[in-house]
Amino acid sequence: MNFSIPDHGNSDSVKLSEHPNRKYQDITLVDVEVTFPDGTVPAPLEIRFSIPCTDIYSADYMSSLYDKTLGVTWGMRQTGSCLVSGAPLHQLISADGRNRLTISLSDAMTPCIIATGINENTAEVVCSVRLFTSPVSARRSYKTVLYLDFRDCRFDEARKTLERFWVEFCGYRSAYTPDAARRPVYSTWYSFHRDVNVEEIIRQCALAKTYGMESVIVDDGWQFDGPAVGYNRCGDWDPAPSKVPDMKEFVDRVHAVGMKFILWYSVPFMGTAAKSYERFKTMLLNPGNTESPSLDPRFPEVRRYLTETYVRAAKEWGIDGVKLDFIDSFWLSEDTPGFDARRDTVSLEEGVDRLLSDVTAGLRAVNPEFLIEFRQSYFGPVLRRYGNMIRVGDCACDSIRNHVAGIELRYSLGSSAVHSDMLMWHRDSPVEAAAYQVITTLFLVPQISVLLDRIPESHRRMLAFYLRFWNDHRETLLDGDLSSDNPEGLYSQVRSVLNGEIIAVSFSNPVLTVTDDLSVFHINATDKDRLYLRFEKSKGRKRIRITDCTGQTVKESEQEVNPGIYEFEVPRCGILEVF
Repeated sequence: MNFSIPDHGNSDSVKLSEHPNRKYQDITLVDVEVTFPDGTVPAPLEIRFSIPCTDIYSADYMSSLYDKTLGVTWGMRQTGSCLVSGAPLHQLISADGRNRLTISLSDAMTPCIIATGINENTAEVVCSVRLFTSPVSARRSYKTVLYLDFRDCRFDEARKTLERFWVEFCGYRSAYTPDAARRPVYSTWYSFHRDVNVEEIIRQCALAKTYGMESVIVDDGWQFDGPAVGYNRCGDWDPAPSKVPDMKEFVDRVHAVGMKFILWYSVPFMGTAAKSYERFKTMLLNPGNTESPSLDPRFPEVRRYLTETYVRAAKEWGIDGVKLDFIDSFWLSEDTPGFDARRDTVSLEEGVDRLLSDVTAGLRAVNPEFLIEFRQSYFGPVLRRYGNMIRVGDCACDSIRNHVAGIELRYSLGSSAVHSDMLMWHRDSPVEAAAYQVITTLFLVPQISVLLDRIPESHRRMLAFYLRFWNDHRETLLDGDLSSDNPEGLYSQVRSVLNGEIIAVSFSNPVLTVTDDLSVFHINATDKDRLYLRFEKSKGRKRIRITDCTGQTVKESEQEVNPGIYEFEVPRCGILEVF
């Protein structure tokens, strides 16, 4: 492999060394060592190499979502990551879904950008790995490992191998995941927004419990009276008397319904209207923000204040979890103050890491089963050590984004509980359209945010049916061997296999290949009323059941099955069962 190091300013030396005897499951590992003059803030540093564009069809990376095109050198496809945002993952894939190159780094804390693009003159893919792409603290040296997977394997197998590398080689293990983190959730965000109303939330919780939801997230709005201007009133974290007169009583009433109580906090923001602003106005990352500047976690007093705030809520109010929001807003900026002796680290990444370590240790000392929700984009290999519920970023009514981002998070987060964004839909939607919102997130932990007593009866029957199906097959959906097709086509079919059953959702590919003698659940998320099964080994008489999206049986029969392709009429958003 021929690497080039374009001029990078202020490093004394860059050493790249590939060790043939140092492999991780046949992946090439390249040691990167950089030394700097004393006390230097690193300038951006780039490592470049090229490979022939042979049988490379698409590029996939953590921020790509819908655009899987290859790009060119003057418009490279790139993924940025750092401790508080994203993950270092960039992949080139063939037309038939085979891995051609997966690029990553062992260091998931330092800001970096991995990019690829076609050189028009040579028909080669130029690969770029840039380090220190956002300001970092001064240092004398830096080390990381460049991960290059050229194996000819399925694209999703390459992603699973990278996830195992982060765990086994880098030590980025997922946080302990309580069972409650793997159960459906009711969220107040889309259904209430900031109009928090205790009585109405309790009513929705009682209904949600009957659908199999086990927790409620009380989102933004509980901490201020009257209208809010952005997040300028965040920072004190006292319940608003007009909305939540007694938080402990509120929590107790939710517990009486049989649900766990998770409370929203915006972690970094110290609004200028907060009483605590005066105390912390000299400990901010962006003091020029006139509404909701971010606290600087390099100050021990900041970390102590935030940790004590959440721990006090766990002890005094009895909450079971916290939704820690906006962690990806911890950034150095042009108006970040210079040296301050009160800080105990110059590294922002280390400050955030210490903060989250302190917070999670404090909360789990109160309750080892404590729930901590993060969301995109703060979900990477480092942060998953702390959050045990990691959610798709906000995408109201957007089933495509929920589906695509959710599957990509599943591949990157291993055993972590990946949650859907809160599901909502208009009450006048056809029931199949409402069902589609649920179906696209079946391989995630569902979060629901509609007013359950104001949706039509058909919607209620649909939701009850699919949440019952999800709970009955939770292990297969969350723990099975997950595979999918056509990332460039936004995952035309997704499957999971465990304990003798296969669950598949067909989005645009209606043909499911069944390689072993398994119980089959084939869900129709296509725009047609036909699904197909291609049996490779199954023989004998099978029972067939077809249900619509509300759980109503459309057809039951028995059929002799042999290797071959079979066609079934299945209503949109319905399920074909063969067992």
